[in-house]
Amino acid sequence: MTNQSDMTNYLQTFVEGMISSGVEQAVISPGSRSTPLALLLHRQEQIKTFIEVDERSAAFFALGLSKASSKPVVLLCTSGTAAANYYPAICEAYASHIPLIVLTTDRPHELRQVGAPQAMDQFHLFQGHVKEFIEMAIPEGTKTMLDYAYWQGMRATDTACQVPKGPIHLNFPLREPLLPNLDRSLIAEKTTAILAGKKQLSKEQIINCVDAWQGKNGILVVGGNHTSEEAEVFIKLAETLNWPIISDPLANITTCGKNSPLIMSCADLFIQEVEMIQYPEVVVRFGMLPISKNTMFWLQSLEDKTTIYFVDETGEWQDQLKQTQVAIQAEEQAFVQTIIDKVEIKTVDSWSNQWITWQKITEQQLNELSEMKTLNETSASLLVHKKMADNGQLFVSNSNAIRFLDRFSTAESNHYQLFGNRGINGIDGIVSTALGMCAINPERQNVLLIGDLAMYHDMNGLLLAKRYNLPLTIVLLNNNGGGIFSFLSQRQLAAEDFEPIFGTPIDLDFSLVAQLYDANYVKAESLEQLAVLLETTQKQPAFQIIEVVGDRQENVQLYEKVMMELKEKLREKQ
Repeated sequence: MTNQSDMTNYLQTFVEGMISSGVEQAVISPGSRSTPLALLLHRQEQIKTFIEVDERSAAFFALGLSKASSKPVVLLCTSGTAAANYYPAICEAYASHIPLIVLTTDRPHELRQVGAPQAMDQFHLFQGHVKEFIEMAIPEGTKTMLDYAYWQGMRATDTACQVPKGPIHLNFPLREPLLPNLDRSLIAEKTTAILAGKKQLSKEQIINCVDAWQGKNGILVVGGNHTSEEAEVFIKLAETLNWPIISDPLANITTCGKNSPLIMSCADLFIQEVEMIQYPEVVVRFGMLPISKNTMFWLQSLEDKTTIYFVDETGEWQDQLKQTQVAIQAEEQAFVQTIIDKVEIKTVDSWSNQWITWQKITEQQLNELSEMKTLNETSASLLVHKKMADNGQLFVSNSNAIRFLDRFSTAESNHYQLFGNRGINGIDGIVSTALGMCAINPERQNVLLIGDLAMYHDMNGLLLAKRYNLPLTIVLLNNNGGGIFSFLSQRQLAAEDFEPIFGTPIDLDFSLVAQLYDANYVKAESLEQLAVLLETTQKQPAFQIIEVVGDRQENVQLYEKVMMELKEKLREKQ
């Protein structure tokens, strides 16, 4: 056999191994050294491929595909700095437990560290931000090496999907000639069945938890990324125990369509302002902490008489408060359902009623605000939440956008899925990740809520929408700069220091950005107009930018007004 045939068979069996473990999609950034893998993936009928020339955008797009599909996605690029542009998305995937299969191609060993062009050290390129690094062998056509290639493709993909999920990096040294034998059959000829169980507690351990929880004053705190179906199970647990539930927006507790009075969607606003008659005897946390700093401060203030349980299915001990007294390492959903089935005693209503009262007072205060009836960044964010269609998909950007939803949104009857990049919390790659989300279900209503700086950071990603006709509606909150810093201590600085370093106005005309990428553009002039535009997206999804012009100081003033009036109302009820 020729070197070309050996390389083709070797790489094709590797691809078959990935397919055997569930790979269905790949994102390819064109390049020379990656030619054989790119062609084999692109011509593989069992894998849908997307082409994106910007590697940073490609990686975040793959991240979005994996988030929305809950399946492993392949990333492929050429040698050199191309792979370095994957780094931000790889970091996010690792922190968010997203299974990406990162394939980098490389110069063969004889061309490394000798001054060959487009060569750099790609060993452990992503350091501790991948679950595993694998340096693949030079392609050979022997049965032993074909079995090796298949096994690595299957094993790497399965490893990426094992809890805790995360990215795997495989580096392929390839010799020229780089064109594969395209006459070879690309039909996967080999499959391997993978049967896996879930990590569960013993019956005795379950009974111990039930005995320690039922009838006690308790709180559920749910962080991390969860589907709407998983969110409903958490709510059922809260109702079974009669405990309030505090959650991160991405836990989808407020977007799953189940409006329970035990959902404390406004906890960030009231939790530090109330005088508690009764304190929790038990707090049960799931996953990472919610975004709310006030909730974090409240948890830190709890005395030793409160027992903290931490359900950590990843086993990574991601407890930044380090308060855990009982760590439970089990698969979340199976554990929760088992507890629901065993609980026989509900906590008395007096415990949950005080929380329900605080939530209702806060909701009433928000409803009475005149600012919520006029167009601003906060009211626009809430309107997006309320106008999401059943089974719609909303991606929310970091910084202010997700905080508007966390502080002010309430549980509605509409049932949709909320996504975000809250592993590292960066604002890079937001557009591309949202487009990956959109590509999984383009027939649904797909919306991105994003600020102007985050939009600017990832404008290259808009090419994916143009190329693949992805009907993403972008609601752009434009306050001409870094609005989040107006809420932080940096706002005490003089204007001449604050504006250039933290305010960072960019003065972009986003109508021209829309024109460049063939997107529709509308500047919303009123809350009523925005409502009509969002309702239209439910029936007629389209690639468009809806700009909401905001004001950084107005956002802060509204928040301060809410807190001042809420304090007064809470004092009246004490």
